Amino acid sequence: MPPRIDQFILKVHGGCNLACDHCYVYEHADQSWRTKPRTMSPSVVTRAATRIAEHAGAHRPPVVRISLHGGEPLLLGTRRLREVATTLRDVVGGEFGLSLHVQTNGVLLDEEFCSLFDEFGIQVGVSLDGDRTSNDRHRRYASGLSSHRKVLRSLELLRRPEFRHLYGGILCTVDVENDPTAVYEALLEESPPRMDFLFPHATWENPPPRHGESPAPYAAWLGRIHSRWLADGRPVPIRLFEALTRASRGEPSGSEAVGLRPVALAVVDTDGSWEQADSLKTAYAGAPSTGMSVFTHSVDDLLTHPGVAARNERYAQLCATCTSCPVVRTCGGGLYAHRYRHGSGFDNPSVYCADLRVLAAEVPAARTVRTTGARITAVAAAARTDGLPYVTGHLPESAFGALAEGAGTAEGIRALQRLQLTLTKALLAGAAAGPVRRSALGVAAREGLALLIECERRCPAETLEVLRSPFVQAWADRCLRSAGTAAADLDRAHIACVAAAVARRAGVEVSLPLPVRAGLVHLPGVGALRVPDDGPTALVPLGGRGRANLEPVGLRRLTAASLPVAVDDLDPYRADDARPALGRLSAPDWRTWRTALTAAGSELSQLVPAHAAVLRAGLRAIVPLRAPAAEQDAPYLAGRAFGGIGLAIRRGPAGGAGTDPAAELLRAFQHTKLAALLDVYAFFPATEAALVSVPWSRVPLSPHRVLHGLYAQVALAELWRARSAGAPRTTGARAYRDAAAAHRRYLDRADITVDTLAAEVAMEPAGVRFTTGLRTAVDRLAQP
Repeated sequence: MPPRIDQFILKVHGGCNLACDHCYVYEHADQSWRTKPRTMSPSVVTRAATRIAEHAGAHRPPVVRISLHGGEPLLLGTRRLREVATTLRDVVGGEFGLSLHVQTNGVLLDEEFCSLFDEFGIQVGVSLDGDRTSNDRHRRYASGLSSHRKVLRSLELLRRPEFRHLYGGILCTVDVENDPTAVYEALLEESPPRMDFLFPHATWENPPPRHGESPAPYAAWLGRIHSRWLADGRPVPIRLFEALTRASRGEPSGSEAVGLRPVALAVVDTDGSWEQADSLKTAYAGAPSTGMSVFTHSVDDLLTHPGVAARNERYAQLCATCTSCPVVRTCGGGLYAHRYRHGSGFDNPSVYCADLRVLAAEVPAARTVRTTGARITAVAAAARTDGLPYVTGHLPESAFGALAEGAGTAEGIRALQRLQLTLTKALLAGAAAGPVRRSALGVAAREGLALLIECERRCPAETLEVLRSPFVQAWADRCLRSAGTAAADLDRAHIACVAAAVARRAGVEVSLPLPVRAGLVHLPGVGALRVPDDGPTALVPLGGRGRANLEPVGLRRLTAASLPVAVDDLDPYRADDARPALGRLSAPDWRTWRTALTAAGSELSQLVPAHAAVLRAGLRAIVPLRAPAAEQDAPYLAGRAFGGIGLAIRRGPAGGAGTDPAAELLRAFQHTKLAALLDVYAFFPATEAALVSVPWSRVPLSPHRVLHGLYAQVALAELWRARSAGAPRTTGARAYRDAAAAHRRYLDRADITVDTLAAEVAMEPAGVRFTTGLRTAVDRLAQP
């Protein structure tokens, strides 16, 4: 039983203006809608809100999610919907994070509704089954007329800049008679922030169309979309595919349709009755009923209902066929309602069992693309255990091998850059999604998103250049992680700074409100502007004469041919709490950094030219840090910042560097390369929890930490080998001995570590290939 419920569906209107023949509410076994009130009364809304607030107060969920549903909720009209939203905001949202959503067929959506939803931050999901032919197969008026044109009109409205932030996504019900490619392309043309595909509700008593005609017709249909989606680079998150991937790793799927983790959901019907999931209406008359009401029972009472408990007890309520199935953790037995059969109730596999077995095996595995027998991860927008999307695509075979056995190649680095750009776009899409509060920072976020969308259309090259900035990726990641915190509004508003950086590069003349931090507005990859305003935002002209009134604070750049790179001491997302960055460097400190980095770049170019070449190809920014990086430190990644590294350089007695910048550059960039590889490839099974003892750490480490340390030590062994070869053996005997000892120290550590990984840690094929390459590198460096 889940410890709490944090998702509630309020059926605010019991009628519908369409007559969809696949609708489970009006066309399936349970017909209780006929005896329920047409609309939810204000007293029911108030009592439901009070019950939800009581439950939230007792269990403290991070956010309470409430969906306004039906029937068709927009039939309630703007006046009544405003009353509902006001009640929910005042009773529930005053103390708790409140997320409101409305699911509509879209035919009534207009500017008045959108303005209302904007006022209350209500996300809008729209039901659409694809192109006109596909949609009109089921989603028609009672007269038989098409609803398609009006739905497209509503989606066009949601795409307008002032309403884009309300666009929650598109929900599509599968019909295997439709062309899956045509459906997918039609949905994609509407630019949804996310999509979902639903099996049509069915049971063993009333099987779905074409059930049994082929082994798995619904899996085949969805499989064609999945393959096309992968080929397109996963341009939009698809909930079903994401849910299957998460469930396969033992994580909450976030969907009732798949996975074993509880989905804490409750329904309030128009009469105030507590009901189980609406999908149960497809099973038999009265299936969703609990006999409880918001007037008589609390949410905690509802949690004790046998049906609610049964839907949330993982393996306990699965039939024997399911518990013995190898993919049960992923499919979870399918939607509870789809298991129903007269006589045995829900003690059956899903009527979609054959389809689920295929999808549960193939969708998570499609993170991998087979190339010459090697498994290469290629996932975008499927959440990982760390909450990040995976990256779409793969490296050329030779590039992977070169990164494992040595420094890599410039071609491989450029391929990693392209893959990381897909990650940045996925993170940015997530950061831009969701409601925006009505505040100065909210206005900046809304106008910034609109400008960024316009810039992507008008000046794509400049947009991509800004998106490649390491700290745009770091910002988008932090923005997703800060949702619901005090920093969320300021983080969201930074999208205006991203758009402003594009506009400035492209010469677009526009004025934009930008968030102010300590008197500065920041432009990623460009620098900052000093503004006189002391408010949360400042209106900044990005072209024309007005710009001359603002003092620019330029981004410092190293122009040496051996290391052309920005030294970023400005960007607010350049560092994290674990590795605090220095502030603006003073002139003497900048001279120290410039001298030290120039010398380091020159030394690397002379001693390890292959490493220097890939470093020049991939390194875009260096962040000055406060303290030297210790050898056993975790890799510095500034949250997510491919192409950005952090370094600490102490000023020596004569004003020079007191640390070893060349070695630290090499170490940090090894971490950056490996982190990017781990976004693309699964090196270890998700269930691998072993801790590994290695000679260079006092405590056992996770396999990922060990691999990071190993990868850095192999490169350092190569650097010190080159240093020892360059040290004169006569006049510089001590220098030679020190360099040779350092080479041997790093090489010995790497030698032991690579064998330990191979012997003690379970690895995916890509991990085996990579450690085999490292073994080759270690053996090469051991040669005289």
